[in-house]
Amino acid sequence: MNSQAEHARAQDLERRIRVYEDMEKEDEWPGALSATDYVAITLMTLVLVVGFYLWGY
Repeated sequence: MNSQAEHARAQDLERRIRVYEDMEKEDEWPGALSATDYVAITLMTLVLVVGFYLWGY
């Protein structure tokens, strides 16, 4: 039952595995958030929560 679709799927899976292995070798992942990003998100959330609280108070 080795159809052409199964062969193509296996090749695609192998290609994806190689891409992820190459990405693991590098220090930085594209799109990964850093500590600065998390601090900025936390501060923006805090400003929004406090701002809406004071607006509705």
